[in-house]
Amino acid sequence: MKKYVFDFLRMLFCSLVILFFLMLPEIIFGFIRPHLAVCWNSDKLGMLFLLSFLLSTVKSKKMFVWFLIVFGLLQVVQFCSMAYFGVYLTPYAIDFIFLETGDIMTEIKDVWYKYLYVFALVGVPYFILGYIVARDFLNRVSFKYGWILPAVYFAGFFYRASTPDGIFQMLFKNTCYASFNTVNSFSAYLGNILPRKLAGYEHKETFPDYKLTNIAKLTNIATDTKKPVNIIFVVGESINANHMSLFGYHRETTPELEKYAARDPFFVYKKAWASGVNTLISLPMIYNIQVNPKNYRKLVTRDSYLFEMAQNNGFKVTYIEAQNASLFKKTSLSHYDRAFVYSSADGEKLKGESGFLDGVFEQIDLTGRNLIIVHKRNVHSPYNDNYMFEEEKYKIFKDSNVDERINEYDSAMLYEDMLLMKILDFARSSGQETYFFYLSDHGEALGQNGIWGHGHLDPADLEVPFMFTMFNVQDEDFLARLKALDRPCTHDVSLLVAEKLGWKVEIPGEDLNICQVNGRDTMGRAGILKIIKKPDGTADFKLEQ
Repeated sequence: MKKYVFDFLRMLFCSLVILFFLMLPEIIFGFIRPHLAVCWNSDKLGMLFLLSFLLSTVKSKKMFVWFLIVFGLLQVVQFCSMAYFGVYLTPYAIDFIFLETGDIMTEIKDVWYKYLYVFALVGVPYFILGYIVARDFLNRVSFKYGWILPAVYFAGFFYRASTPDGIFQMLFKNTCYASFNTVNSFSAYLGNILPRKLAGYEHKETFPDYKLTNIAKLTNIATDTKKPVNIIFVVGESINANHMSLFGYHRETTPELEKYAARDPFFVYKKAWASGVNTLISLPMIYNIQVNPKNYRKLVTRDSYLFEMAQNNGFKVTYIEAQNASLFKKTSLSHYDRAFVYSSADGEKLKGESGFLDGVFEQIDLTGRNLIIVHKRNVHSPYNDNYMFEEEKYKIFKDSNVDERINEYDSAMLYEDMLLMKILDFARSSGQETYFFYLSDHGEALGQNGIWGHGHLDPADLEVPFMFTMFNVQDEDFLARLKALDRPCTHDVSLLVAEKLGWKVEIPGEDLNICQVNGRDTMGRAGILKIIKKPDGTADFKLEQ
């Protein structure tokens, strides 16, 4: 019995040593790039420990060393991506390496020397680990066929990547563990993206490049790169425009917005169409002005990325994430100067999203040139969690004849009404030229067509509000164009924001009167709903699988 206990303790110790050296590069890298520092995530850390435990059972030293060489090379690619782009490597970025090898090599020629440290960062810890194993310093408990266990481990990732739900969870699901992300992203690429390409399942479409003109450098009027101006772009969460009394809903869910609309001559509000069925699909499309879901290269090249376009024209970019740090990381953001991320641990102290925004707004200087993006949490399900700290004020819809989910959603919408007025007051307080844009990332079905929640390629799930106003400026031409918009697509709004950032973006080959809504796959493989707008204000819907 003592022998088994001793062997188990040896295995545990060996696993921890292997885990330490596997993770040492990312621990060190976290000091170089603090926003990519290792965090606490029990699930992902548990998976890394399991890998280390299984590796400790591999009897063949040569096989163990070969694993370190291969995995180390993959880690070098990972850390080069993290160092250059400031984000974790995604499966699409891996695909892009092979699609645009020539362009990448050209880029590498100019910057390669800046990232030589990555080879030492990964190579030194992995060499030490290999040396320890080769010299039997660890006294491992190994088995002749122990290699089968890590093989099964990786096979599980490959199998997950081959299933629709599995690949959806793996695509753009980044984590604060570089080593886990390496396993996840390369498994998704090798287990799904590459096989589909080799089998001829991937679309063969090519897309012409966007034409970007920096009008800020061609004129010194409203787009002067030194002129003080604020652009506040609010992205709502799960907002169904048909449950806002601002748009005629029978319950008074947005009374303050209605009052505001009556007194602000610049206030424009319209129903719009979302670009995707969930947050992780829609946000990248919004921020990259991605019109066609199949043109996923936009998410890798980021050559029409609003944040970078803003910085290029002298804007300080502030990102406010009202959901959580996990979503913030998974969105693969870059080119921001400052970020504020809501922590659920501080939820009670802050009294929810309202308190969070109050604290954030106090820290933002609205003088100069600012692009401020606010991604909200309200009214995501569970709906009653959003206003839980002020239930006595906002939980007013209690009709027993309707589904309780609708009562809770409408109460959360009333809370949203207050939050939006808070943001509008913040925008108005600048005292300088300020533009306010509001759009929801996706909608929310509330029993329409028999469906609930979001994630569906159904019109009931895709109608969202668009709102706009401006302060301390009168841009009649811009206002007239907004008023003329008929049920704008998400890309229409992104293009308007880009214009105020000083950029004219032309998208050849795409009919901008057609809204293309992406399903639960970033590459457009889970279906695309084309909303074809008609002159009479109606629309035809065409689902493409």
